[in-house]
Amino acid sequence: MYRNQDLKLAIQKIDELQKIVRAQDDRISTLEKRHKEESKVQVVTDLQNLVKKQNNRIAQLETRIKELETVKKAEEYVPVGTKGYTSISKMENISANSTENYTRKGRLLSIQPTTVPVDMVAFYAYLSSDTPAAVPHHIFKFDIVLTNVGNAYHPHLGAFIAPRSGLYVFTWTIRVSGHSYQTTELVVNNNVVNLLHFNPYNNIDGSVSSTAVAHVNLGDDVLIRTNTDYHSGNVVSNLSGRSSFAGWILI
Repeated sequence: MYRNQDLKLAIQKIDELQKIVRAQDDRISTLEKRHKEESKVQVVTDLQNLVKKQNNRIAQLETRIKELETVKKAEEYVPVGTKGYTSISKMENISANSTENYTRKGRLLSIQPTTVPVDMVAFYAYLSSDTPAAVPHHIFKFDIVLTNVGNAYHPHLGAFIAPRSGLYVFTWTIRVSGHSYQTTELVVNNNVVNLLHFNPYNNIDGSVSSTAVAHVNLGDDVLIRTNTDYHSGNVVSNLSGRSSFAGWILI
């Protein structure tokens, strides 16, 4: 029974990944139109790499399904133990003359758990240098990526594209100094979720941060941009303090 459950789970994961690829294709196409100034060559390269990784993941799951089907067929040749299956430890006691039994044992041991579960998603990136941000709805492209589990953050777009629906945590830090002041906003699929304001009044050089928890649907884009009205000067990011963007899935 537990093998049937594994098989069903693997098939469900493949279906989910196929939906993810289709949704990401649609969302990336929309973002490319929204950011016409982006290099088309770089965007296409990012998309190709993303699709390649998703295809590799699907191929891994298909291989696992074949292994599970092989094990299920091989179980017909193994003495039945507790709860309808024979454990690996019990199989060690089976006669060495049984080639089929030892073949099945090798197959069981060769099936390894996936190294990165499909539902693990997290990213962290920061600006490599100061960024002019004196226009409405300027999207910050946090271009230095330190963490990108799931490969869902796209630095050349400045956007995180959700690889699955769920409850996510997002946090961002903005550093300003001098005469600059900024109101930035966290946007999910063009809807403002949270705002962050900072005006040092030419007295300090400092950073502020904000956090939001939001439900994000498969394929939604999440980004940080300037507010419509209240923004002036540069956003600072250097060795003395980074302006950054991060997020991860909760459930």
